[in-house]
Amino acid sequence: MAKTIMNFGCGIFCPDGYVNVDGSLTVLLAQMPIPAALYGPREPYIRAIRAGHVKHGTARRLRVPAATLDGFYASHVLEHMSRADCLSLLERVRLWLKPNGLVRIVLPDLHLLADQYASGTIDADHFVTKMHTAIDGMGAWQVASSHAFHRWMYDPSSFTRIMVSLGFRDVQVCKAAESALAEFAELDRKIGREDQSFYVEAAPGR
Repeated sequence: MAKTIMNFGCGIFCPDGYVNVDGSLTVLLAQMPIPAALYGPREPYIRAIRAGHVKHGTARRLRVPAATLDGFYASHVLEHMSRADCLSLLERVRLWLKPNGLVRIVLPDLHLLADQYASGTIDADHFVTKMHTAIDGMGAWQVASSHAFHRWMYDPSSFTRIMVSLGFRDVQVCKAAESALAEFAELDRKIGREDQSFYVEAAPGR
């Protein structure tokens, strides 16, 4: 029987076979009965979102019946939320997962970025750019959008502590495409970013 796996904050990485969910304005635009060609530069994104049957859903408004998901996957999404919203979402995810379900979170690695800066591998400008925390140079619409910059940063240790504190069990820091679920490994390979990310996988713990 096919697994029910939510790919949250999927953007255009929305392969078939997943419950693809994203909170961006582009998803709402794609739902309008307008030919993709009329969206100009957004056409490829509109086509990808339609092909992946992406549903619109934000972290605050997303609701899922308890114990219905085999897996919940989010790559480079939670850092765009406030810490409080991130914790609230994870608390709900734990309830949405089946007892034998898994959550996999991929995040930019603050420790890695800091090491690169401290060692001189990247300079200050590159470091600030990679952090996505400075709003200088952003347009007004970007500043107003939580998707345009990072609101909180984590490293493997800090995020593992959060997961444990929320009641998740078997919390593990994994390598890219190293997962107990083949579907998670597939998403890792499709999205990439292993050179700047860490991967945490856990069970719901109940």
